[in-house]
Amino acid sequence: MDPFDIPPRQRTRRKPFRPRCKRCRTNRYIIPIVYSAAIDEALLEKAREGTIKIGGDARSVDAPNWYCRQCGEAFLR
Repeated sequence: MDPFDIPPRQRTRRKPFRPRCKRCRTNRYIIPIVYSAAIDEALLEKAREGTIKIGGDARSVDAPNWYCRQCGEAFLR
């Protein structure tokens, strides 16, 4: 065994990061807002399932990137 062979680090974060909602203070209902000019059937299916929200075709600098399904608040991180 090579003494300089370092084993890979295991992932420490198990769930994807989701910020807390500014209004209702929970992160249980937070989904990302996806901005894309090419909206295909896969994105529409995820939007129907409620795992993402489609934000449009162009994203400005101050556009929100998270959406709370419980209270309807859209916000930046």
